[in-house]
Amino acid sequence: MRNIEKYRNAFINVLDLEEDDVCEDLELGVTSEWDSIGHMALISEIEDVFDVSLDSEWITEFNSYLSGMELLKRLGVDFINE
Repeated sequence: MRNIEKYRNAFINVLDLEEDDVCEDLELGVTSEWDSIGHMALISEIEDVFDVSLDSEWITEFNSYLSGMELLKRLGVDFINE
């Protein structure tokens, strides 16, 4: 499975979203599923799936679908050349 698919699936599985609901415009707090509890569950899932660790500063920076991808890129996760 490609990294982008793993990333999308984290949102779908943890936040119980439909595939069509996961898009680049998705942001923390905009959907009822992505609340503070959903956020921590999503962080945990992403850390497990990509074998990374997000520190508290990065957790607060992760407030949208795109910002999460940027954080993972900083940690060496490749979404382009996989």
